[in-house]
Amino acid sequence: MTIRKIDKNTGIYSKPKVGRGAKSGAAGGANFASTLDAVAGLPPVDAAERIHATEAVGEVDAVSDQERRRQLRDADDLLDSLEGLEKGLAEGGRGDGGDSARARLIETRDQALRTLSDSPRVGEERDLLNRTAVLAAVELAKSDRGDYN
Repeated sequence: MTIRKIDKNTGIYSKPKVGRGAKSGAAGGANFASTLDAVAGLPPVDAAERIHATEAVGEVDAVSDQERRRQLRDADDLLDSLEGLEKGLAEGGRGDGGDSARARLIETRDQALRTLSDSPRVGEERDLLNRTAVLAAVELAKSDRGDYN
């Protein structure tokens, strides 16, 4: 790489760029980062740890789409189970329909709670699943108590 400089006396001349400048720039950036960390009161972190942390964040982002889909699927299953319980209660609980709807609701609620315990604590999908699981637990408690008889 060549850098052209203008000399006031003789005009334009070329000077070869030595690799040392690139190293000092990288070191300067590292020194600047460590200085900022020191000012902020953070312990020094080496470059390998920073890269590993950055890669871990990328993995979390990649998993989060999968987690969101799983949370939405579980919320959908839970809502379907609640709808089945509603239909069973509307029919008056005749036959085995009410018991099978309750069993399905208990199963889907338990699956939703497992998903909630495994997932990160942020996100709109998680909030939706959490609220739906609470609703399912309340409806099961109300039906156990006999509010719908």
